[in-house]
Amino acid sequence: MDGPSLVLVFDDGYAADYEQIRPVLAEAGVPACLAVVPSWLGGDDYLDADQLAALADDGWEVAAHGRKHRYLEPHRLRADVTPGETEIPVDGHVGPGEDHAVVAGDEMELVSEDGREEVRVADTAEGEGGDGVVVAEEPVDRGFAAGESVLRPTEALLRDEIAGVRDEFGELGYDPTTFVFPYDAVDSRAWEIAAEHYDALPNAGVRSLPNPPGTPGTNLRRCYLQTTHATMPEMETYLDAVAEREGVGILAGHSAWDSVPPERVAAVVEEAQERGVPVTTFGD
Repeated sequence: MDGPSLVLVFDDGYAADYEQIRPVLAEAGVPACLAVVPSWLGGDDYLDADQLAALADDGWEVAAHGRKHRYLEPHRLRADVTPGETEIPVDGHVGPGEDHAVVAGDEMELVSEDGREEVRVADTAEGEGGDGVVVAEEPVDRGFAAGESVLRPTEALLRDEIAGVRDEFGELGYDPTTFVFPYDAVDSRAWEIAAEHYDALPNAGVRSLPNPPGTPGTNLRRCYLQTTHATMPEMETYLDAVAEREGVGILAGHSAWDSVPPERVAAVVEEAQERGVPVTTFGD
C-alpha cells in the first residue's frame, strides 16, 4: 500500500474481539489483525471457531501467535545450576501451572560459552521473588553459571512453535502469512525461522516510533493501545508521525484487558481517519 497506513493487532483471540471490538470497527468500516493460538479457540473467554470465521468474513486478518504461546527468547539463569540438580532458576515468563510459556515435555537446552546440554521439562514453578523455576526431568550432567548461561528452546521446538502451528491453521481453513511473537519475545534464532515462513512479523521490535516507508514486512515494530501505556495525546502524536512520514503504524493490545476498552479503539480509529491514515491489515 502506498502512503500511510495503520494496523490494529489484537493478541490471543479473546471473545471480546468479537463481542466488544467488532461492533466498533464495523461502524468505522475498518478491519483488524487477530493473533490467534488455535488450541485456545473455544476456551473460556476466547473466540470460538464460528466467531473467528465471522471476523475473517468481515475482512479481519487471522495471524499465527504460536502453537502453545511459548516464550521464545532465552531465559537467563538467575542462580548457578550444579551437576545433579533438576531445578533451573530463570528469569522471564515460564507460566507456572499453565500450558504456555514453558510447557511440560518441552525440549530445551542449557547453553554457556563452554558448551550445551539438552533438558526435557518436567514442570515449572514460581521461585523466590516471583522469578521462574524450570524443573528438568533428569538431573543435569554439568554446571552452568548464573549470568553466563541461558536456558532456551531447541531449534526443533522453535520450528514447531513458529512453523508447525501452520498445520493447525490449515485444519481450520486458514493460511496465515503473519506471525506475532508471543510475549513480544524474539531473538535472532526465532526471527530467522519466522522470516522463512511468514511475510509479516509485526513485533520483530517493540518501540515508540512508527515504521518508516519501505520497512521490510519481517522487520516491523509495534506500540501499544493500552491506556496504561499511552495517553490520547501520545496516541495522536504517534498518528501524526504515521501520517507525516507516510509509514506503517502498528498498535496492539488485548481486548479482554481493562486497559483496551472499546472507547479507546474507537478514538484511535477516528483520529487515524481524520489524518487520512487508512486502517488496514498486513495482508492488504
